[in-house]
Amino acid sequence: VTHPGPAYPLRDARIEPKPVRKPHPPIWIGGWGERALRRAARLGDAWVPGPTANLAKLLDAKRAYQRELEAAGRPAPAEWPLTRETVIADTDAEAWALAERHLLVNYRDEYAGGKWKHPLIGAEDATPVDRLDVLGRDRFIVGGPDRCVAQIRRFVEAFGATHLIFRLFFPGMPHRHILRELELLAREVCPAFR
Repeated sequence: VTHPGPAYPLRDARIEPKPVRKPHPPIWIGGWGERALRRAARLGDAWVPGPTANLAKLLDAKRAYQRELEAAGRPAPAEWPLTRETVIADTDAEAWALAERHLLVNYRDEYAGGKWKHPLIGAEDATPVDRLDVLGRDRFIVGGPDRCVAQIRRFVEAFGATHLIFRLFFPGMPHRHILRELELLAREVCPAFR
């Protein structure tokens, strides 16, 4: 590939190794706004929603994406990826405490103040960013393994998710807990979906 880009010109560049999937790996495009959904429908192989929307807004955006697919004359994708904020622990109480201490603080710091308001959190519907029980409802996956399985099933059934991307780390969260989350996901949560 040769490309005379102003910032990153390429001359006889190659990509190695070559992709296994032909003609190329599936291109997943994220975003929430009207333009992002249109771009995903016209150019991508799937739309991958970020973790910030609750289920109602997620389903609204999915319908908008499907309308954009139809307008572009493209079929529904074979894959429906979904990203969710997730805190898994041995017990619901432990997961809830960690989520309040790390996930909720992250959202409060990121979305509560400042000039920019997230379009899906607080800006239009006054969703509070200081109450985990309200902010997390139909948005986050928080709990022990059994509770997480039930919450994941809800997203799989309602949204039709075929792939889940779990964001498990939040600022200040102990590394040992992140390792435990990965272990719980692998041993107790994911087997429920095989």
